[in-house]
Amino acid sequence: MALEAILKLHRLVSGLKRLRRSGWVERGVEDPETVAEHSYAVALLSMLLAELRGLDPLEAARIALIHDLPEAVLGDLTPREKRLVEGLGERELEVVEDLAKSMPEEIGSKYLEAWRSYSAGGDPVARLVRAVDKLEMGLQALEYAKAGCAEALEIYRSALEQIEDRELRRILEEAGRGLA
Repeated sequence: MALEAILKLHRLVSGLKRLRRSGWVERGVEDPETVAEHSYAVALLSMLLAELRGLDPLEAARIALIHDLPEAVLGDLTPREKRLVEGLGERELEVVEDLAKSMPEEIGSKYLEAWRSYSAGGDPVARLVRAVDKLEMGLQALEYAKAGCAEALEIYRSALEQIEDRELRRILEEAGRGLA
C-alpha cells in the first residue's frame, strides 16, 4: 500500500474541501462553493459529455478531478491574479509531480499525464474537460444569480465568452435564457 501517496492526496483534497472559490468570494456570494465541489461537478459533467461524444469517460473524470489539485497548495487564484504570478504553470506542475512521486510509477505517471493533458489542452478529452470547467462555472453563476447575487452574471458572461465548444456554449446560453 502506498501510504505516503494516500496521505498526501488526502491532504490536498482536504485543502480543496476548505478552499472557497475566490471569484464567488469577491462577488459576495453567501456560502460559496469550494474548489472540491466545483471539481466534483466538473468530473460528473465531463464523464457524461465524454460518454455522449464517444470519448473515454474515465479519462475525462481523472483529468477533471486532478485539474485543480495544485490550488490546494497555491490557492484559488482569479484570472487577474494568475497573470501576476510568475512561473505559475511550473509551480502547479511541481505540486502534481510531488504527488506523483509518492505513488507507484505506473499510477503516478497517469496522474501527471492527466494534469499535463489538461494544462496543454491538446487532446479531445482534455479540451472537453477544459470547456466543461467553464460550463460548470457558468451554470454555477446562474444558480447564484437566481439566489440573488446579480454580480454572478458577470462570471456567467465570462464563461460564455471562454467556451469555444459550440454545443457547450449553446447549453449555457439555453440555461441562462431569461436571466442574463
